[in-house]
Amino acid sequence: MVDRRQEIINETGKILVAEGYNSLTIQRIAERVDITSAGVHYHFETKEDLVVALIEDREERLIELLESTEGPPDERLADIIQIQFEAVETVADMAGPPTLQLVLASVSGGEPIRDALASMLETYVEIVSGVIREGVEQGVFESDDPERMAVLLASFENAAEVRTALDLDTDDVWDGLTDHVLDDLYVKDPPERVAA
Repeated sequence: MVDRRQEIINETGKILVAEGYNSLTIQRIAERVDITSAGVHYHFETKEDLVVALIEDREERLIELLESTEGPPDERLADIIQIQFEAVETVADMAGPPTLQLVLASVSGGEPIRDALASMLETYVEIVSGVIREGVEQGVFESDDPERMAVLLASFENAAEVRTALDLDTDDVWDGLTDHVLDDLYVKDPPERVAA
């Protein structure tokens, strides 16, 4: 059986990333899913509700990915970084990076979208800072502020996402991540650069 709600969310994401928030309409989504506008409204009252559901869906997937990493904290963090930068490669053929499109949607769409985005970022920071905190306790990381380190990791990933979408080299992002974050964080050698 088709999960119509999930299908609507997926199409919302495709339109948002390919064409932006202003091009996203209930009618366009209905056409892409091959239902009526009333069918979309059955699941989501407004376009804003759709984008919030999309962000919440992405947050659930992010949690699953981050929590699927296993092993000691230094290996888990290396896996998390790998996951992040592999995701960056997916934006190369898109009209705009997903994170940037969601931020732009939050400007146009209002506070519920901003709140959902903030929640997704805070979830990332909470999970990653927990891994870092555990690594500090085990002596594989040095950090007096795991939350700040998690925010920095997210910032580097976002920078790489934007540069990739603009078809610009990400070497400086990698070098900055290694030189200014990972070298200071890892007690031993940081993970090797992931091919982007």
